[in-house]
Amino acid sequence: MSLATDSSWVKVGNRPVFSVAVSNSTDRPVRVLDVRDGRRPDLQDSYFELFVIQGTKLVNVPVAISDPGPFSSADFFELRPGARVGFQRISYKRALEDLPAGEYEAFILFWADPLESHATRCRSTSARFTVHE
Repeated sequence: MSLATDSSWVKVGNRPVFSVAVSNSTDRPVRVLDVRDGRRPDLQDSYFELFVIQGTKLVNVPVAISDPGPFSSADFFELRPGARVGFQRISYKRALEDLPAGEYEAFILFWADPLESHATRCRSTSARFTVHE
């Protein structure tokens, strides 16, 4: 799983924009929340949870609390073995527009299929960005 920013810098008071790519390196299909083309923004932050660090410390910014709606099997799709899918402009609940000027690194904890009894979360690659005055 990889995370990228649309721009390596953002002006103070603006939200960074992130995109995610998920690859299936297993030998079986993996069910993934279908957030392509803006689907299910209410669930995106639950299954693609964004974290930001500065240096070695987790950045503490306000997080909007939301009550995601129910989901069904129609909210997922199967990613074939060896396949890759990208999600542009993911939504997130962290108030990153409140970040002060500085250098940051972001990553995603990804939860592929919460209906599987052995579902685990995996960490994306990091995306670096700078907040400028």
